[in-house]
Amino acid sequence: MTLEELRARFPSLAADRRLLRNDVYAILLAGIVAGDLAPGERLKDAELTEALRVSRTPVREAISRLAQVGLIRTAPNRYTLVAPMDDVETRRVIGVLGLLLPEAIRRSIGDLDVDTELELTVIAERLEREPASSPIDALQRTTSAFLGGIRDTVLAETIETLLPRFVRYVALSDVGAAAASRDRVLALTRALAASDGAAVEVMEQMLGDLAKTLTPSGGAG
Repeated sequence: MTLEELRARFPSLAADRRLLRNDVYAILLAGIVAGDLAPGERLKDAELTEALRVSRTPVREAISRLAQVGLIRTAPNRYTLVAPMDDVETRRVIGVLGLLLPEAIRRSIGDLDVDTELELTVIAERLEREPASSPIDALQRTTSAFLGGIRDTVLAETIETLLPRFVRYVALSDVGAAAASRDRVLALTRALAASDGAAVEVMEQMLGDLAKTLTPSGGAG
């Protein structure tokens, strides 16, 4: 795909003008989350630079960032591939998010600025108004907007490191899509926009449902 085709597929990425390296990162991230770049798929710099019509530098920077958040695995001079989805790793990610995300919401209820509340309201209204819009995309945008608006930047940065693997699992698994249903994502986004403590409960339910589906019958791992 060309850069323009990928942007057309993920219109939220073209909402503002950003540095090219951030565009490449966002587009590759969206492709991985959507499954267009499938788990285990090998990636080649030359093919990506041609498809995206960019130089090799922003591609390499994007791959490095994606490796840092666990979505790409690399071995120098051997391979670069989309990280496989591992249930044990995903369970651990969701377990940590189950501790951090509800706590971040508790700390920030009533403390979000007007711009963040407005952004969350717009996300909710679009999700409600457009049946074809993706609840997974809305969930990703909701969490990003929320984390961008909280005061505890260390907590926000820690959560942001884990979110890509969480969002990919939600997007590519049937149980993930059920846990992050349109109604639940809408309830979460509206509650956050209104500084309603119900957002904590919605987030806990979402993460709890996912954790249950990933827990082995013997409870190991």
